[in-house]
Amino acid sequence: MNRVQILLPEEQDRQLEMLARKRRESKASLVRRALHLLFRSEQIANEPLLDLIGQAGKVGNGRASSAHDQLLMDAERRRNRQR
Repeated sequence: MNRVQILLPEEQDRQLEMLARKRRESKASLVRRALHLLFRSEQIANEPLLDLIGQAGKVGNGRASSAHDQLLMDAERRRNRQR
């Protein structure tokens, strides 16, 4: 492992200390876990397939299984127009 030194505002340090005590874990362990979650959320945010979730419209519209390609293309066009 590499040693990294960071500066935290007093309030964040106090909250981190309280959480570490509550969980009986070191502050360093909590910071490592927070970084892991941050990096993982960045990977998920950059996954283009996840952008398609829910784009086909309401559940149970009866067309999703037979017209999924068209529904997704229409949803993508709507999303691009909004940008």
